Amino acid sequence: MMKKVDLLIINNCPSFYKINLYNEISKNCRIHVVFVGLSKQVVIDDKFQEQIGFSFSLITQNFIEKRNRFAVLLHLLDVLFKTNYNFIIYGGFDLFELKLLLFLTNPKKNCIQVESSIIESRVKGIIGFIKRILLTRISTVLPSGKLQADIFRSLNFKGRYIYTNGVGIFNKQNIQNRSAIKNEPLKYIYVGRLIDKKNIVNLIETFNKNGRNLTIVGNGNKEVELKAIAKTNIKFMGFVPNADLWKIYTNHDVFVLPSFSEPWGLVVEEALFYGLPVIISDAVGCQYEMVINPKTGVVYRLDEINGLDKAINDIEQNYLSYYKNVLAYDFEQRDKEQVAAYLKILK
Repeated sequence: MMKKVDLLIINNCPSFYKINLYNEISKNCRIHVVFVGLSKQVVIDDKFQEQIGFSFSLITQNFIEKRNRFAVLLHLLDVLFKTNYNFIIYGGFDLFELKLLLFLTNPKKNCIQVESSIIESRVKGIIGFIKRILLTRISTVLPSGKLQADIFRSLNFKGRYIYTNGVGIFNKQNIQNRSAIKNEPLKYIYVGRLIDKKNIVNLIETFNKNGRNLTIVGNGNKEVELKAIAKTNIKFMGFVPNADLWKIYTNHDVFVLPSFSEPWGLVVEEALFYGLPVIISDAVGCQYEMVINPKTGVVYRLDEINGLDKAINDIEQNYLSYYKNVLAYDFEQRDKEQVAAYLKILK
């Protein structure tokens, strides 16, 4: 029997923030979501399926990095054959199978959602040429923000743009005294994987020199190396489950994300929600929507000598101003706007 849906969504892998978003969208229209597989890059609870309140299918329990492409393509074709949809949303350019699928589906119904920004995306040469061809099969793009939309502008996409202003809805804990000043001197925190592209060596070297309190939350293949170079003012907490992170955020004052590459930066949103002004590098994809426009912190240039030092000085001199802007940010309204962006496809 043919399944009838308004939106057929194909995503690489499940994540808690996407599941939260799709749960909200499904309250307003009929959706079916296809998750290709799991991913080594995305941490998710083993019981994530219990949190899903929408129609979905998971093609493989294996990591997408080790998937059988032919089997995935056959499964996707089977879904298309059995589904009557108004629009289909592809989750990016990455998977080979999705590129093929674009040529087997109606361009007027094809949409694409991207989290990657222009900073780390290739839009010139043969890769840019291929992307331009793929975009001829798409009517609507769903960029997360300005730097994501710049990908399509650089590729001369002339179709419909619908800004989602986010990549999903993160889990929020109800906390008291969010407006209370916490520490003097300020306590800094980093949350994320301990890998090269996060630029943690520079973060540690900076705090080794300035002596300020820094907490590092997360694990990764650089953990031993980073601990070896850190001084006693820097504390490592290892991996902390997402449900417990709020307890740590609320005991700190400033969040720092010095990444060399960060397509969006959902962790920036989490830090802001728990009342922390932020310092982020200019390689973070959400910089305009979450920091520059609402004036919730400082964006520093990676290519500027002592850029992080200057950002720390700025945040400390203007902390109350940034802090008030953080508290004024309306996450409830923003979540509603994210859902509304997807529903706009149907209009």
